[in-house]
Amino acid sequence: MRFEKEQVQLQPLQLQPASDCGLVTVLPTRKSFRLSPLQYSYLDVLKNGTSVEGLVQFFLGQGWLVNFRELSALLEFLVHEGILLNPVIRDYFSKAAAQGQAAGSGLGPQVSGAPSVSPQSLPFFRSLDADLAQFLLQKAERFQVPAHIKVIQSGKNDRDLFILLKGQAGIYRVMDAQHRQLVAALEAGALFGESGFLLNQPRTADVITLTPCEILRVRHLPEFDQLIKTEKAQSLQHRFWILQALQSSNVFKKLPGDCLDSLIFSGRLVKAPAHQRLFNEGQPANTCYIVVQGSVVISQQGRNINVMGQGACFGEISLLMSGGQRTASATTQHETVLLEIQQKDFYRVLSQNLFLAKEIETLAAQRLQADQQR
Repeated sequence: MRFEKEQVQLQPLQLQPASDCGLVTVLPTRKSFRLSPLQYSYLDVLKNGTSVEGLVQFFLGQGWLVNFRELSALLEFLVHEGILLNPVIRDYFSKAAAQGQAAGSGLGPQVSGAPSVSPQSLPFFRSLDADLAQFLLQKAERFQVPAHIKVIQSGKNDRDLFILLKGQAGIYRVMDAQHRQLVAALEAGALFGESGFLLNQPRTADVITLTPCEILRVRHLPEFDQLIKTEKAQSLQHRFWILQALQSSNVFKKLPGDCLDSLIFSGRLVKAPAHQRLFNEGQPANTCYIVVQGSVVISQQGRNINVMGQGACFGEISLLMSGGQRTASATTQHETVLLEIQQKDFYRVLSQNLFLAKEIETLAAQRLQADQQR
């Protein structure tokens, strides 16, 4: 169980509100501390045995949005002072502190290449019946592939699925006999060849290794089509698209598997043509978006300020810190596929992963500050 779901256990406390802060006294030691008003209000809820996830949902139900950086700082303080008793939560923050010190001192692990990915950990296989997933993986084969090798050729009708376990590969759109265009780079954990595997469609692009790679080939078997109907195959393909987008994002690719699954299923796919206005500056907001395919132009007062590509999240500022109003306008640059997430679902995902919540809140604060300085 993730620590955000655990009921928080604390030393016996006495809380006393003050005009500009909150006072908390740890009864066994009689030590007293001053907390910010937000941290005091969060502690007042946590002392009743509420989980982190429950706290977020409680405040959301009251019409208040949680400041995840303040909440994280409170939990870190409670761990440091020995007030918080949950071993799982204590372990999480102890490891986070150790990693932060290692990164700051330059003594962190030097990684020359990403570790090999376990296929069983990928959302595609977790979404299948366990027996079917095991059946497919038993028939799979691992290959060591040198750089600059074409793994998939555009126009072919083969139906195998590939998983990049280690290394990098590129997806190339074939322009003509002499030219092709790189449209996406794949990292370890990426799946490709899903359209042919799931829907029996011809290959739409070349896939070429950019570095030496370890690749798992999952051979297509007739039994697979019998076990998965067309509607489910289409749904699985959409999950592929979302997964590829999340794995291209510096924020979302760090998510643990269970939170990645939660994010994949939290919204709905929206397809928009080129030059479609998604929302206008100043409008009320209750959704945010992740770019799955394509790109979106962000503008303020008629001036373009940013372009959001695959894996980028936008619209989160109005959900987290701007009083529910859009701080900019968003327009598709090309034909674009988006994951649209409603506010309540967005906060449900954030409440289950404090690391992600802090990352997105920090990103939103940086964007808001940049907006104010323009």
